[in-house]
Amino acid sequence: MFMRKTTEIPIDMIKANDQQPRENFGEEQLMELRDSIKEFGILQPLIIKKQDDGRYMLIEGERRLRAASMAGLNKVPAIIKDATEEEAGMIALVENIQRENLGYIEEAKAYRTLMEKYGISQMELSEKLGKNQSTISNKIRLLSLPEDIQEILVDNKLTERHARALLKVEDDNSRMGILEKVLKHGLNVKQTEKLLDDYFKQRELKERERNKIRHISYKLYINTLKRAFNDMELEKKGATFSQEDLGNDLRVTIVIPKEIDSMVV
Repeated sequence: MFMRKTTEIPIDMIKANDQQPRENFGEEQLMELRDSIKEFGILQPLIIKKQDDGRYMLIEGERRLRAASMAGLNKVPAIIKDATEEEAGMIALVENIQRENLGYIEEAKAYRTLMEKYGISQMELSEKLGKNQSTISNKIRLLSLPEDIQEILVDNKLTERHARALLKVEDDNSRMGILEKVLKHGLNVKQTEKLLDDYFKQRELKERERNKIRHISYKLYINTLKRAFNDMELEKKGATFSQEDLGNDLRVTIVIPKEIDSMVV
């Protein structure tokens, strides 16, 4: 349980939580919070955990801690909580999710980190956080996108639905090409999905053309071999021509007697 007493703790005694899911704090928002702290002070205490070395690990309130340091404060109000490392990570994640401004990539990375670090399943994590397992699963799937694409999505403030649309494309080069078009033309989600529909239709047409060419090509090869076999009248000399369909391949077998050179037709 929380100790109700709020204690003034020196800022330099508080260590940032390495499980903090937020990577981008937003310079402008921090400046606004700094100005507010200068005028009104910190209205909501930080939550910290005492460590064996006598220092404290921050559990909740990293934005306040950063802004307080920018405001020139030496101490901050804090509540000391006896929490395990896993609980501290969960609290940090929940705090940021509840604020509703944690990026979807940051959130996905936080889910994955908690699962990997503590060996818990998606189901266990969903129970601990009170979220549907499908929500967590869908978020984590976004991390299958390459890092450079994730960064572009975040830097350009594209939505989670933009990211989900890109998951439909299997090849990274095509994903990047589509993403570049989205950025160039400022496409919204609906327009991006239309772009993807057109991409898949074009790909299907090209695949049909390739299959058609392959179909024509193999028949052409077979006919050429058969024509040469007939033109040389090899069958009269005891040679045989056969073909066998192997599914993806076609086996052609021509058997020619060694003594064919001595035969007279």
